[in-house]
Amino acid sequence: MHPLQIRPAILGEGHIRIYGTLQIGHTIHEGHQRLQCWPFPGKPYHGYNREDFVFTRPPGVERFVLNPDNVWYGRLKLLFTISVQIDGQDEPVDLECAYVAFCYEIKLDPSGTQ
Repeated sequence: MHPLQIRPAILGEGHIRIYGTLQIGHTIHEGHQRLQCWPFPGKPYHGYNREDFVFTRPPGVERFVLNPDNVWYGRLKLLFTISVQIDGQDEPVDLECAYVAFCYEIKLDPSGTQ
């Protein structure tokens, strides 16, 4: 398969597959959390067009202790799986991805301008 060739999208087995809910669990603690995202206004997902807020660990951080000052905050925009061809492998690999629009802190002076 050529790396840029698109696989046929038949019954959810195509090149890009979109989904609306990501369930996150923990290997030690019980329970799970669901993140939802469906950004298509004309096609609500279970009656809603949610874009949940999330936080992520910044890239390049080796030793990480969670606190509000060392994470990036953002809004979940799209959950999808994409099939890619990796050099040296015969079969395509599926990657589960999340597109996140990050929030940036702005500093306003007393007049309300930056």
